[in-house]
Amino acid sequence: MALESVQKLNATAVMVNDHTAFRVDWMPFGGRDASGIGMGGIQYSMHEMTREKLMVIKSKSL
Repeated sequence: MALESVQKLNATAVMVNDHTAFRVDWMPFGGRDASGIGMGGIQYSMHEMTREKLMVIKSKSL
């Protein structure tokens, strides 16, 4: 019953039989759809602060 309800909810995180103060570092938080701007949490923050860069080295010795 709880699993079915959680799957139907349009939510980022759902606490079942616990309060919303429960938190782990890898857990996402933030707005969903139009309720906020982006997601928070270590993984999402690192992605937002990272810029990918490509470096190509042509070398006969490599």
